[in-house]
Amino acid sequence: MKRLLLLVLLGCAGFTMQACKKNKELAQGKMEVRMTDSPGDFVALNVQIMKIEAYLDNSGWVVLNETMKEVNILDLTNGAEVTVSSATNVQAGLYTKLRLTFSGQNSLTFNGSAGQNTVNLSFGSNYSHQVEVPIHCQVDSGLTSSILLDFNVALSIKESGQGFELNPVIAEIVDPNTGVQGQIEGTAQAAITLSNGTDSFSAYTSESGYFLIRGVPSGTYALKIEGQQSGNVLVLQKNIQNVTVSGGQIKSLGSIQM
Repeated sequence: MKRLLLLVLLGCAGFTMQACKKNKELAQGKMEVRMTDSPGDFVALNVQIMKIEAYLDNSGWVVLNETMKEVNILDLTNGAEVTVSSATNVQAGLYTKLRLTFSGQNSLTFNGSAGQNTVNLSFGSNYSHQVEVPIHCQVDSGLTSSILLDFNVALSIKESGQGFELNPVIAEIVDPNTGVQGQIEGTAQAAITLSNGTDSFSAYTSESGYFLIRGVPSGTYALKIEGQQSGNVLVLQKNIQNVTVSGGQIKSLGSIQM
């Protein structure tokens, strides 16, 4: 009788361990991190991302990726993206921060009076090699959650007396399916600024004149277009008022003649 009871208890214990293991597996989801660009007036910005971590609310930091990823941020304009951390198994729950660790091997290429120049970038005195980005990412069991980051080049590069500094300004794009797109005619290149008086969003046109600005909250905006020709000489400017952006839609402005 005692032997039978022992076998029953061992069987129950084994079943409980298997159930716990299964529940633990079911409590995992996947997280991926992608990056796009709010561009600046440069030719290239090459950065090396050494590590990406996510903060699980009330728990701690979780490593998503620690394989070095080199990215030219200015390749990511007008809707182009790169995956900087593929879908990684993580504990289900709410993640509230990302932490990106950069190497010291970052460079900037820009047009100068004598042609293109490439310089190494140091971090500003108030920056370490790590940047924390507030996010709101709920990872559910058995599903993949995706985060899209916006690397704002124009705000990230500071010119000082010693050259250029890298102070990464990175934010989560909460709704990548809301924004504005269009095509500018009559100028070689144009800078686009969308503003409601409080918030501003920017982009540069592609070689074909196309632009796309994503992650724009619903509302009414003014669109400012600054046309450029070779040599970065400002030649044209145009303003479009009352541009209405609705949630879940990329508003098309069609072809805009300068």
